[in-house]
Amino acid sequence: MGDLCLDWLQVRYGTVKKSTYSAYQYCVKVHIFPFFENILLSELNRVIIRTFVNETQGRGLANSTVHFIFSIFRFIVKYGVECKLLDKEILSYCSVSSRRPESRVLTVQESTRMKEYLLEQNTVFSIAILLCRGTGIRIGELCGLKWGDIDFRSNTFRVRRTISRIPNPNTSEGQPRTILYIRTPKSYTSSREIPIPDYLIDLLKAMSKKDNLYLLTGSETCTEPRNVQKKFKTILRHCGMQDCNFHAMRHGFATACLEKGIDCKTVSAILGHASTRTTMEIYVHTSLKQKQNCVNSID
Repeated sequence: MGDLCLDWLQVRYGTVKKSTYSAYQYCVKVHIFPFFENILLSELNRVIIRTFVNETQGRGLANSTVHFIFSIFRFIVKYGVECKLLDKEILSYCSVSSRRPESRVLTVQESTRMKEYLLEQNTVFSIAILLCRGTGIRIGELCGLKWGDIDFRSNTFRVRRTISRIPNPNTSEGQPRTILYIRTPKSYTSSREIPIPDYLIDLLKAMSKKDNLYLLTGSETCTEPRNVQKKFKTILRHCGMQDCNFHAMRHGFATACLEKGIDCKTVSAILGHASTRTTMEIYVHTSLKQKQNCVNSID
């Protein structure tokens, strides 16, 4: 099984983005390989898989991490079945119920409070956060945004790159453990043109710099998501808001749009999703107001 895990990783190398492969590699080597490395393929059965599931669920990991581990494990087993190394029956034991956790969404009051605070600050960083709030772009996409990506003739901006920190493929002595990775957007639909919210256009124009400079730094060197995340946490404290992840703004944007009756296909296109199903299943959260409207719609 240990060999099968490593073989699967080797097969996946070069078929996915470097950041995706790094996530696969970390998951396998930290969460899957240690349990299965000495188990023979012929020994794999329902009991062993159930033991792995129970141990993983009992480690106090985040629900999203557990969900990811089980997804990768199922991919590995499926690969073993395709290579005729495992019986197809084994795959049926891998249908583990791991609920994807629902992310926190900013309330209307919190979003308004944040908007007022950021407008008062009137810095490049504060306006950039408002751009995320009003368009739902990802934190890595914001870090990769350059002034040249903004078109003030059409008052739009284009997502052309994203930035993330990944494990360093070069594991030689003296090399850093992680590196900053600048790449094209995660999919064809992620590379997209988005309108700028009207109230931000003049503010951005007043701050604009040369096309080759990054929006957040004003230089040819970019910043990275964890730095933005730290500053975002500071904003939350200043606004007296409950702690949440930067991604909450993306969830909040999608939910608010659909609450206001904007069609799902448009919202999905702005978010850069390949399918409206992703938008509906992951990024849309039913509010109490929607529930009240639903029950009150029946006379």
